[in-house]
Amino acid sequence: MELAKTLQKTLNQKANPKTDLYVDLAESITGIILVGFLWMHMLFVGTIYINNGVLFNSLSEGLDKYYLAQIGIPATVLVILIHIFMAGRRAPMRLRDLRIAWRLTKSIRHADTWIWVGQVITALIIGIMASMHLWTIMSTWPIEAVKSAHRVAEDGIAFMGGFSIKYYLWFYVLLLLAGEYHAGFGLYRIFVKWGWFERHKMGYVLKGITVIILLIGFGALYMFVRLAEMVPMGGALH
Repeated sequence: MELAKTLQKTLNQKANPKTDLYVDLAESITGIILVGFLWMHMLFVGTIYINNGVLFNSLSEGLDKYYLAQIGIPATVLVILIHIFMAGRRAPMRLRDLRIAWRLTKSIRHADTWIWVGQVITALIIGIMASMHLWTIMSTWPIEAVKSAHRVAEDGIAFMGGFSIKYYLWFYVLLLLAGEYHAGFGLYRIFVKWGWFERHKMGYVLKGITVIILLIGFGALYMFVRLAEMVPMGGALH
């Protein structure tokens, strides 16, 4: 109990009840927006299944033509920054607080507490990897199926015997897993916090959606690798 009191006192220094309410609302709203963006993004990536990337390219061209990308990307980055600031306000940042949080988590042995720990870890992974992904996309604009396919299928440093790791492929596998964990459990925590849905029923629904999104993502990565084998870099789709 002393651990819990110490951590709560540290995280809630100079806290104001109304401010906390607004922060929680902002964190929840931005979280829901970002989960929606992630799922829509995965559906867009999933169009690589159709006509070997022809629909993928058409949608990408539409994003440029109607300035949806030019508006949407900065807006999404802004929402991400707001969400990070709001969610990080109560997260333990100092080494001492991290140690207390870890000891408290182990002593409680509660599933939702470990989910929170996973949220913190995946948030750090997403923050780093999503920034790298965004930089890669922006520096190789426009988005094209063949270009994306060859990036995913690109071989890394060759090891002994000619063995090499497709580092971009594994990069996106890790980002997909971290993103879906953070999104699925994040939405679960939001719904539980505000009491909008029954905990267990919503848990099953969100797990089902997460499995579907993961299958779309893994399948899309496989299709990108196949497309890179069929069409050379700079080649046209038919």
